Amino acid sequence: MPERDVLRPMEVPGGMEALFPDRASGEPLGRQFVRRLRAAIQNGHFKPASRLLPSRELAARLGLSRNTVVSAIEQLIAEGFLESRVGSGTYVAATIVAASPVLERKPRRAPAAAEHFDAVRDLFENSLISGPLRAGVPDLAAFPHTTWARITRRKIANLSQYIDYRYAQGDPSLREAIAQHVRQFRGITADASQVVVVEGAQAAYRLAMDVLVDRDDVLIEDPCYPLLYAALVARRIHVVPIPVDAAGMRVAECPVARAAFVSPSHQFPLGSRMSMERRYELLAWAFEHDAYVIEDDYDSEYTFDGKPLPALASIDRNERVLYVGTFSKTLAPGLRLGYLIVPPHLTDRFAVARVLSTNGGSRYVQATLADFLSEGHLARYIRRMTRVYAQRRTALLALLENGLRGTPFTLGTVSVGLSLVIDAPADFDDVAVRDELLERGVEVQPLSSFCIARSDCRGFVVGYGAEPIPAVEAAARELIVSLRARATLTA
Repeated sequence: MPERDVLRPMEVPGGMEALFPDRASGEPLGRQFVRRLRAAIQNGHFKPASRLLPSRELAARLGLSRNTVVSAIEQLIAEGFLESRVGSGTYVAATIVAASPVLERKPRRAPAAAEHFDAVRDLFENSLISGPLRAGVPDLAAFPHTTWARITRRKIANLSQYIDYRYAQGDPSLREAIAQHVRQFRGITADASQVVVVEGAQAAYRLAMDVLVDRDDVLIEDPCYPLLYAALVARRIHVVPIPVDAAGMRVAECPVARAAFVSPSHQFPLGSRMSMERRYELLAWAFEHDAYVIEDDYDSEYTFDGKPLPALASIDRNERVLYVGTFSKTLAPGLRLGYLIVPPHLTDRFAVARVLSTNGGSRYVQATLADFLSEGHLARYIRRMTRVYAQRRTALLALLENGLRGTPFTLGTVSVGLSLVIDAPADFDDVAVRDELLERGVEVQPLSSFCIARSDCRGFVVGYGAEPIPAVEAAARELIVSLRARATLTA
């Protein structure tokens, strides 16, 4: 019988503990073992027809002589609790009926700190979906499997150099490749020593909180990325939401705070780009209040209309910006690879924080990405996928513009990234439409689930990167049907 079918007492709650003898009780060990094993079977710790460990191994684990274990097993076979199968082993009898369950215990209460995570679950669960309209996700079917696998095999051949406790900030070759990548793509001049490799943007946020924030106020865009907001709330950080408009975060409304989290190149979820005036205004705010700006530059590589605006980090002259980048949007989220570029005066602090958080990630995967970057594969992949996503964007825009003509629904900014917003009137119930579509097998993200304090955020965040055009269009048509029906009812 396969090893997985062996019943190992330690894997059953209360199993092994129920069999260990009490050597101080004065009760003979053989009698104890018979009684304890019989009770474990009756109470359901060992299920009917499950196989016991061999007597020699069971004796070794419990510190008993093999003769004691064999004698006990023979007695329980005679009593009908166990049965022996020649050439196979000893099994709990298939006909055993479990005894009545023990009295119900009162539910254990979690520690107060753990309850904070229960409180924030609803902050992001409504924004997590799957399907062709999922926002912020690349087409995983287009992932360059062959090239990635070839480089991975090359790294695994030299695996010994990547499996020690070293380089918590990230593999040196990847940090250098990232520094070169942001110089070329985003005009950011940074040394490899400023790069910290992390497990995606979420890990970068957490690291920034660890180093920068200590019972301080933090500013966040409203609407915003729900997982960031939930992470801040779970750590009991006081969050001050700042409204976002077509020119980005309204910096004029920013109070004194320790840090501000922003997505200036492609605001999530609205899609707007922060104007140059607001960018300089935000940098001046940070300098004046001795604060920091955490710039999330997700999917800025995909720009379709107009010239890309410079990253905040590229125009920062006072070491106030921490730059967050991720390969989840360009390659695949499952790689869990992102990075944080920190100002020179903070590099040592972040190096310590990285050691204390997770002591680094998988270096051979990082080394694979380093070669993927330095050999030009990522740049070529981004060029190819930009054309693919541009075609999907054009097709979706045409479908939505035609399908929503004459309704109160409008399209937001769609010049960058892999998603767009359908804006609805402030009194529109986008959650009800979401639920209605879910019954028809279509998942869509209501804009209201991304808002913190604003009551005027209604509509939908629609992605077009996850799946090919036919799937995106089919789901979008279902959304249009629902929206037009609502528009007719309220007309």
